[in-house]
Amino acid sequence: MIQYNYKLNWKAGDQGFESKLNKILQTLCMRPASKQANAIFIQLSFHNMGMEMAEKVREKIREFLPRAVVAGMTEMLFNPKGTTSYVRINCAFFQKAKVRMLEYDGVPDDFGKLGLEMGQKVAAMHDVRAAMILGVMAPKLSKFIDNFVVGNENLVVFGSIAGMYEDALEEAELNSTLFSLDPGNKEANQFIYGSSPMRRGLVVVLFSGESLSVRGDYTLGWKPLGKEMTITETVGYSGIGKLDDMPAVDIYRHYLKVKPDDHFLQNIVEFPLVIDRDGCLIARVPPGFDEEGRIFFTGDVRVGERVRLSYAVQEDFLHETELASEKMSQFAPEALYLNVCGTREMFLQDKAQLETIYYQRSASQLNACSGTGEIYYYQGQGGILNCALVAVGFREGHSKSALTVYEALEETEDNAPVLLSARMAAFLDAVTRELEESNRGLRDMAMETEKASIDKYRFLSRASRDIAEPLQKVMEMERRVLQESSEPHIKAYAAEGRKAGEIVYSIIQRLFDFLEMEAGNFKLNEGEYRLDHLLDSLREELAETAGEKGITLNFELEGKVPSVLYGDELRIRQILLNLLGNGLKYTLQGSVTLQLKAEKTGAAETALTARVMDTGVGMTDEQQAELQNILDLNVDKKVSTLADTGIGISVSQRLLKMMGSGLKISSKLGEGSEVSFVLKQRVLSWIPLRHGETALTERSKEEKHTISPEELAENWEALREIADACERESLDYMLENLEGYTLPEREARLLLELRTAAQEENWALIQKLVQ
Repeated sequence: MIQYNYKLNWKAGDQGFESKLNKILQTLCMRPASKQANAIFIQLSFHNMGMEMAEKVREKIREFLPRAVVAGMTEMLFNPKGTTSYVRINCAFFQKAKVRMLEYDGVPDDFGKLGLEMGQKVAAMHDVRAAMILGVMAPKLSKFIDNFVVGNENLVVFGSIAGMYEDALEEAELNSTLFSLDPGNKEANQFIYGSSPMRRGLVVVLFSGESLSVRGDYTLGWKPLGKEMTITETVGYSGIGKLDDMPAVDIYRHYLKVKPDDHFLQNIVEFPLVIDRDGCLIARVPPGFDEEGRIFFTGDVRVGERVRLSYAVQEDFLHETELASEKMSQFAPEALYLNVCGTREMFLQDKAQLETIYYQRSASQLNACSGTGEIYYYQGQGGILNCALVAVGFREGHSKSALTVYEALEETEDNAPVLLSARMAAFLDAVTRELEESNRGLRDMAMETEKASIDKYRFLSRASRDIAEPLQKVMEMERRVLQESSEPHIKAYAAEGRKAGEIVYSIIQRLFDFLEMEAGNFKLNEGEYRLDHLLDSLREELAETAGEKGITLNFELEGKVPSVLYGDELRIRQILLNLLGNGLKYTLQGSVTLQLKAEKTGAAETALTARVMDTGVGMTDEQQAELQNILDLNVDKKVSTLADTGIGISVSQRLLKMMGSGLKISSKLGEGSEVSFVLKQRVLSWIPLRHGETALTERSKEEKHTISPEELAENWEALREIADACERESLDYMLENLEGYTLPEREARLLLELRTAAQEENWALIQKLVQ
């Protein structure tokens, strides 16, 4: 394999251009490698040349090298001083390998589908080693690449993107200086080349061969700096609307004092945004923005991804490229392709050529191309890139010695003053390294402190259990004294002792739960429970306290509340007991009310709202702020005025957080308080809990009661939804519940058939029966 590179300048009316082109092609045609080659690949790079001239160049290539596979694109340069118009002709002769081309002219209806179809074709081919993709910028081009690489993970996929058209913005009007950065970046001259020039489309060049070796490298050079921000809103596939729910363009105002204006790109290009995607750091620089503060890229962005600004020091930046070039030199490439982002030229300025020179030491005839985006994907990492240098080397046959491939560049002493930007970058780099070292030490200290805290919490948790056990025995003895003693004053002492013990035991239990949570040992224990049993246990436990204070304890059901649910009954009871207990504690007269409401959210799911209201003393603003501190789980801050209420509220809030909920509290001094939460619960029976019906007045299980037409209709509707969702456990429970009622003849017969179908798990029949 051998590679040749030519650059031919052009200007309108140049009569000598054709003769120069003929001479180059004649030279290539006459080279011995041309006669011996199994395949010829020519990559064309145009700048400031129209499609008509490009077609003439292609026709000449057909004339001299008809076997050649030809692909090309328009280069996007970032040089405000301007450049001449030119075409770069890079020709590689492959001795044994094969080169094939796939292409699509136009904008696909479905980029993902096209990528999958082309990817499947490639996967079915023999010995494909690499794929070069050239495309015109489109918002969904990333979907093509994502699907193309499925089944082709071991292929080196690389390439470039040309141009940027307004379709990429989908619904936005772009403000961009991208095309004005170089006088040759005319939007009308943006195209790619396959069998013919295309303003919209895709070209895929495939390189295959048993003896063909390929090495790909991706170099970035920028380093993340500052805090991470989350993409909370996107615009199509390639725009960010909001970062941390703020207009995306504000990040540049905040950190760089840069306003979105005619110089926007030039002012931010040295500080790309970087995304860690699947372990690969990908940069994004927005060439455009709109009036709403949204920013747009030539690569994809995704909601939920975390981004940071980045920086670079020229010396380190170039050193990273040099290291990558040295690794490539050990591969000893016979042909080398570079895709270099123009933002690197803007950052490096007069040192930009050094990156190409590093690689030319091992492949002097390499092809370097600059587009609006780079493509690189290998073994699950990569995609559409910005600010990158992608180098892909090819070699046929065995590895060659690369020990003396090149000599080191001569270092020249530069006595000129160091630019302020370079000094600032060096300062940032040094400070960042020091902060990272400091943070690393702090993280280690935090981990040690956390481990010590967990050990402490585990010790206290065991100690709480050790205290609780003998206290239970004392309370049991007090209970026996109350039962067996006949002396009034002894019974009064025992009652007071038992009451005090219960209070202490309750506090210890809350502390125990809190410590278990802090130690990370706490787990929920979900199961079936009856809501009437839960309410009865609450009433029974709180009735005495309410009676002693003369406070009315109300339990209210708003609408239809399912009677049988699935969840952690013990912890829900603990939460409600704490909230009702606090209500009784701070209410001197009036009432404490528990109100339950259920809203159906699925075939077997409900959102259960519990609201505890009291007519107590209420809270001051200071106390509410203190309580909010507890709800925010800032447990290390002092809680004084709320006494042990803080412990109970903190435990309740933590329990609810584990269940995906949380407390809401409102209060007014002198008028009372209201505490509520919403809990998602699985429903095992939609038969509603009747007002006033409790476990204490539960109907005999041997006695069947008639179900009302309204309840029957509601349960049958629930059966339909459960059948559609194929919820076996919910279906079994519903059927078992319905058997406890006297049903109309038709429904009773259907119930028997449903039981049989449920045992056979015949969902088609079940769905038919419940209709």
